[in-house]
Amino acid sequence: MADNKQIAVLNLGSQRLGGAIFRRAGGNLVLQKYEFVELTGDPTVDVSRLPQLKVAIEELAEKLNLAKGAVWYAVAGHTVFTRFVKLPPVQGDKMEQIVEFEARQNVPFPIDEVTWDYEVVGDNLGETEVVLVAMKGDSLNEINEQIEANKLKTSGVDLAPIALFNAFKYSYPDVTESV
Repeated sequence: MADNKQIAVLNLGSQRLGGAIFRRAGGNLVLQKYEFVELTGDPTVDVSRLPQLKVAIEELAEKLNLAKGAVWYAVAGHTVFTRFVKLPPVQGDKMEQIVEFEARQNVPFPIDEVTWDYEVVGDNLGETEVVLVAMKGDSLNEINEQIEANKLKTSGVDLAPIALFNAFKYSYPDVTESV
């Protein structure tokens, strides 16, 4: 996977892990290869999930030829706290401050125990809508350990529905109406 025009992604779903290789071609992403591995058992039981995750990632890495490569991965929506928040009209650094305030108010865990971020998803009539996402830091570290145990490096992490949103925005940058 030495070609820097390629992007490797993993979708760490609750019952299935998917993996794909995309290639940049002009302004488009082209799917080169896709594989998936089914997981067995209850996705809420962490004791059995992490070892299964490690084995499934190893199998996907082999099928997709990801030896020592960098991957982006998406975590399942149910593992992350998500909240849509409307902000008053703000710009620049003020937005960062207001979003952090909103995160502290909305995230149901101590803010220093989570990894959180936001993305602007709408701007309508002077209001800016953002989606806040937060995941327990320990859980995220455990997932990263399973990726790294397979000699892969993490390029980035996303929430599966947001990754889909971002892929659409990338592929169709001129679309502004609801789809």
